[in-house]
Amino acid sequence: MDAPAYRTFAVEVSRVQRLCPSFVRITFSGDDLVGFGACGADQRIKVVLPAPGTTAAHLVETCRGWGDDWYPHWLRAPEDSRPLLRTYTVRAARPSRGEVDVDFVLHGTGSAPGHGSGPASRWAAGARTGDRLVVVGPDRPGQGRAWGREWAPPPGGRLLLAGDETAVPAVCAVLEALEPEAALRTVALLEVPCPEDALQPVASGGAQVRWLPRRGPLGEAPHGSLLVGAVASLLAGQRPVALDRRDAQDDDVDLDLLWDVPEAVGSGDLYAWVAGEAGVVRDVRRLVKAAGLPKASLAAMGYWRAGRTEAA
Repeated sequence: MDAPAYRTFAVEVSRVQRLCPSFVRITFSGDDLVGFGACGADQRIKVVLPAPGTTAAHLVETCRGWGDDWYPHWLRAPEDSRPLLRTYTVRAARPSRGEVDVDFVLHGTGSAPGHGSGPASRWAAGARTGDRLVVVGPDRPGQGRAWGREWAPPPGGRLLLAGDETAVPAVCAVLEALEPEAALRTVALLEVPCPEDALQPVASGGAQVRWLPRRGPLGEAPHGSLLVGAVASLLAGQRPVALDRRDAQDDDVDLDLLWDVPEAVGSGDLYAWVAGEAGVVRDVRRLVKAAGLPKASLAAMGYWRAGRTEAA
């Protein structure tokens, strides 16, 4: 199947549901979304926010003529009025009803310093029914990376999903889509700000889901420390191997560019999907590689970097 074109979808907030202290689910609706190309699992889209000093009405009007040539139009827009782009995971899509759910992390309730005041988080915290917005996504359904999907495990073998709170929506969507036999081979390790953030997927089919709240009776653990420790404990029984020179060079890559997903997924005893803050993902990636996992069986994605916001 040919790769889809990406286009803008004018949407309206039809439902706001506070799931727990750190997550809010926002349902976007609109006639445009009947043509949205749902892909499932960890599918990514762009949420388009008004530039500072502009309105949602101006945003919708600005994006209306972009069509599937949206990115060059966005680049040509004056910087002081250029809409803001942020990447999010589709938590659920119902194109026949013209609806897409996106779970937003409300930073500032235990998240890492430097990641507590982003424009998307602020927008989501104040979102109300009837608010207008724009999202960018594929124009027809399909499967694969062209649709913004990275989850592609080989048949058989164990499955490991590991991430911080920004990876929780994708991991929950993956767990809900697992076949029962695959779920029994799956472990998910999820670090979140507080115990109340332990969301339960609609169905996990017997997968082991371990929630790792940073906030506890003795204070708050550093961001990523619990996740790295849990992965290390899980892999303790694996036969350790030395990283080769190429792997060591890979680990020195600029964290802003940490998006290491195999083009062709290998076969083996374990497939690992890791996402979240780039420095934490790098540390988990090193552990998994040192345990002997081949590069073709590891998807490592830096969703964000502490102290920085996403530009596009």
